[in-house]
Amino acid sequence: MLIDILKAYSPTNHEDRAIEVLKNYAYELGYEDIVVDEVGNLIASYGRGPISISFIGHIDTVPGELPVSFNGDVITGRGAVDAKGPLVAMFIGASLAKRFIDFNRFKVYAIAVTGEEGDSRGAKNLVKKGFRSDGAVIGEPSNNSIVVGYRGSIKMKIVCRGIGGHSSSPSIEATACDKVIDIWSRIRDRYRGYRASETSASLIYLRCGEESSSVHPRYGESIIDIRVSVDRSIRDIVDEISQLITISSCEYSILDYTNPVKVSLNNVMVRSMTRAMVKHNIRPRFTYKLGTSDMNIIYPIVTENIVAFGPGRSELSHSDREEISIDEMIKGIYIYRDTINEFINIYSAPR
Repeated sequence: MLIDILKAYSPTNHEDRAIEVLKNYAYELGYEDIVVDEVGNLIASYGRGPISISFIGHIDTVPGELPVSFNGDVITGRGAVDAKGPLVAMFIGASLAKRFIDFNRFKVYAIAVTGEEGDSRGAKNLVKKGFRSDGAVIGEPSNNSIVVGYRGSIKMKIVCRGIGGHSSSPSIEATACDKVIDIWSRIRDRYRGYRASETSASLIYLRCGEESSSVHPRYGESIIDIRVSVDRSIRDIVDEISQLITISSCEYSILDYTNPVKVSLNNVMVRSMTRAMVKHNIRPRFTYKLGTSDMNIIYPIVTENIVAFGPGRSELSHSDREEISIDEMIKGIYIYRDTINEFINIYSAPR
């Protein structure tokens, strides 16, 4: 199943063929209701009860097709780790839990979303359409750890203007270039942390002046990627940065942002997955990720009971060495399956 889905190369915005392959497998796995929505998400489910648990993974990959191979132990290919491996394990694991389910009380979803490596249109459409669930697992490679938070992000554009003048003479005031670089230096010095509890900033675009010109730059712009601590809010960081941009004729705008997410270690999904891992003699570890994922989009609107977890070594994500072992896949499948069982046990316990 994974090999076939890896062969259906699916960079962001080109997921149709992979979705079709997965759809055929979803029928074989015994899902009762399978639909593809208007943005290409595949939503498979079984059961009809009022209490639901959802497994959500993305089927798109970063660009760069890789050869698909299997040596009897390890499967390679673009998306083997991020995140078709976790996605396939989810669909199989969730299907194996059917024997635990009282179909009149519970409903299980397995969802392949599109666009996660781009604008997250798949996850955003779930939110837009009012999808809700009592618990959710996001399928991302996690090195056998339970992910309980992701930093947020802000894409900020800085624009500065100057008055020009001949470059052979001293500038009457700071040039547009000087101003943009000065602001970047202030932001960089303020946000230098690379832990989940810290905020960091990266300069990803800079332009000012004209090539082969003898004029002090009149215009400069930069784009800064700010990764927001799991303990801070977008508003806090924007307010702080606005205090750093005090240079005349400079302004900022927010191009895009994603809220950070940090969940309680006592939430239902953390407890369910912890019990499932212990059942398989795996010591649960909790971690926060430095980047973002669809968990940032799903929480808290779809559910506050959420974690991210998946087979695979996250350090191989987006690399030319994406590979996942059969052993990793099998462990992931059974942990997903037993997470459903533990979720049901928690909801079925006397209150």
